[in-house]
Amino acid sequence: MASNRHNRNDWNEFRWEHEIRLDEKRIKCYFQELPCCIDLPGEEDYIMKKMSGMPDLVPSQNQDIFFYFSDDDDDDDEDDFFSGEWRHKKGAELYDQIIIISKQWNSILASSLTGEEFKKGMAATCLLGKIASRMIDILNSDAKMQGLKISLLKRVLSELNSLIGIIRATIQTRRVLEPQLYEIIEQLQGIREKFIDLLQELRGS
Repeated sequence: MASNRHNRNDWNEFRWEHEIRLDEKRIKCYFQELPCCIDLPGEEDYIMKKMSGMPDLVPSQNQDIFFYFSDDDDDDDEDDFFSGEWRHKKGAELYDQIIIISKQWNSILASSLTGEEFKKGMAATCLLGKIASRMIDILNSDAKMQGLKISLLKRVLSELNSLIGIIRATIQTRRVLEPQLYEIIEQLQGIREKFIDLLQELRGS
């Protein structure tokens, strides 16, 4: 897998936001096409060929895989992340807190929500997963890529607001869960303040 660090250290948050949106469009298109050809041999080649008719969605030579910041061409990113060194990086404790909240929320989801509430609860679970994933990207990205980190933090803050909104809506329909859900909201609000502090620090550096 090729590294994606070609002259990107100088990109600002807005250029990164543009690139992230293109990357998410590629992912969305891929998964929209996948069910139609998942049992076919060479389905990935088929999808890429179809995407070739949409120039914005076709990765160029220097834009092959978006979130890949390692100089190595192996698959050791996950091992590196969980080796323990990431805990010394700025904001690492926020990842831990998101994982703890995810476990709390998923326990409530599995034991107490059904029907439409469960579907909306799954949206909250997905948001928590996205936030955790973005934290990994932030922690793994090069220290020089300030624009990338700022862009990702802005997205995290937006997703936290959406997440809190879903949980507040759940309280309206499941009053019996109000104490547990308000506790989760308070934790998320505290984390949001820390993300805001981190964002301001990055912008000031």
